[in-house]
This record gives sequence, structure tokens and C-alpha cells, in this order.
Amino acid sequence: MLASRLADEKRMNDLLTELNETRRTESEALRRTIEAKNETIAAKDAAIKAQDELIAKLKTKRSSPWKRIGDILIGVGAAVLLK
Repeated sequence: MLASRLADEKRMNDLLTELNETRRTESEALRRTIEAKNETIAAKDAAIKAQDELIAKLKTKRSSPWKRIGDILIGVGAAVLLK
């Protein structure tokens, strides 16, 4: 009876060791997933910041009214030549 109980305890100990290792592996995988998610969010935030900076730069870089009038006159001249 003691030998049977010892065998049961050994099997239970092996199963608990395997369960502990599985949980450790799963925990590490979740940790890596969270790190990857955080890196993705940081990259997205950097891209949004770059776009915002570009938008601000383009807003300040408006063309002058004379340049716009010149572009319109070039378009009109091209239309007259094509007719």
C-alpha cells in the first residue's frame, strides 16, 4: 500500500512539475506578446507624430497668391493652345 501511495505521489509530483513548466512557458509567451504590442503602439504613435508634423509644416508652407495666379494663367494658356 505504501509503495502504491509512493508511486501515486511521484506521478502527481511529475504532473505538477509539468504543469508548472507549462505555466511558466505560457507566462513568457504572454510577456513577449505584450512587449510586441507595446512596440507596435510606439511605432504607430511615431507615425502619427510624423504625420502631424508634416501637416503642420504643409499648413505653414502655403503658396503665394501670385504663384496661384501664375498657375491659373499657365492652365488657361495651355487650354487655349490645345483648342
